[in-house]
Amino acid sequence: MYDFYDLKPRNEPVQKVLPTDAISYNGHWLDTEINGFRTLTVSGRESISRQINAPEISGDGAIYLNSRLESRKIEIEFELKTTTTDEFNSSTERLKAILSVPNVKVVFNDDKSFHYVGSVVSLELEKPLLITKGKMEIECPDPYKYSDVKTLQIANQYGPINDTDIMYPQKPKTIEIICNDLTNVSVSCMGKKITLNESVSKGSKVVFDFDNLQVKVNEVSRLMSLDLSSNFSDFTIMNGAPISFPSSSSRKITYEVKRL
Repeated sequence: MYDFYDLKPRNEPVQKVLPTDAISYNGHWLDTEINGFRTLTVSGRESISRQINAPEISGDGAIYLNSRLESRKIEIEFELKTTTTDEFNSSTERLKAILSVPNVKVVFNDDKSFHYVGSVVSLELEKPLLITKGKMEIECPDPYKYSDVKTLQIANQYGPINDTDIMYPQKPKTIEIICNDLTNVSVSCMGKKITLNESVSKGSKVVFDFDNLQVKVNEVSRLMSLDLSSNFSDFTIMNGAPISFPSSSSRKITYEVKRL
């Protein structure tokens, strides 16, 4: 393909410009990989839906007990332009193959530093024509979007979490502690704590793995040593929240910043 510069032809490929909110599903940019596919509109990324548990009372109104954010639904409308039946069939089959994989990362071109995790629950074409429009719906059980993994080194035994990006209480991915002396291991933050019922020798590495609900000392599982009062499943961190570690140790936290 040719383009022109100063009225002189150049034999260089013209790169396809992605729409602002083009979608990457499980690492596949649909506007690039599917012949004739073009993202038109995306909705549901900026909305939230909350379910409130508030039973009615004998008097006026109701009593608020609790609430939860509901899963996120993202709808993408797209255009599919093909010139032959073979191209149409090839494009639709490739599209369905990519979208058939559930529970994957979903990224948008205008917000590449964050991703959702979701599954396509519906895919429809207006008409089975060479040039047509369609829509797909992605359901994300977790309504939040997440950044790439970040690492925070903690300098002091006591002190606040220092990352202004952590705007919501969130679970870390891992907490790693390397003990410089024989010590008992306990970490606390925002009223929650994790404690091991055993002393850990000097030089040992302790890893609390929140994704897999696992505790390891020098790569060996110590989950059975976790104190029963520990809040492993609901331990959270947040910017400015005070956190405490064992004395005489080095410490780091890995996490994905989450946003609505």
